[in-house]
Amino acid sequence: MKETPSNPEQVVPILQIADFLLVPIQIDLDDKTVSRLQEQLLKEIERTRAKAVILDVRTVEIIDSYISYTLSETAAMARLMGCRTILCGIRPAVALTLAQMGIVLEELNIARDLEHALVLASSS
Repeated sequence: MKETPSNPEQVVPILQIADFLLVPIQIDLDDKTVSRLQEQLLKEIERTRAKAVILDVRTVEIIDSYISYTLSETAAMARLMGCRTILCGIRPAVALTLAQMGIVLEELNIARDLEHALVLASSS
C-alpha cells in the first residue's frame, strides 16, 4: 500500500492498494472541499490507472442530500474514466437518515466495511 505524493492542494490522503484507490474521508465536505476532492481523485485515477475507488466514510457522522449527491457525482466522474466506485463504512444512523429521506446513491456500489469493499473491488 502506498500513499500518493504529498501535495498542498491534497484534500484527503489517497492510498493505492494494488490497482485500487482507497479514499478515507475524514473531513466535512462543503462546496469547495468537494470540488478539490473530485479534482484530486480524477488526477489520481488517471495517474494510477486505478480500476476501482473505495470511498471510506466510516468517520462521517452526517451524510445529507448534498453530500449524497456529490458522492454520486464523484462516482459518475470516476465511471467516465473507466473506474468503479465503492462506498463503505456507512454508519447505522446515516443509513437510517438516507433511507428516510429517500436518497438513492447512484453510480455507487455499497459495502459494509473496508474488507467487503476490497472483495467487491477485486471482483471487477
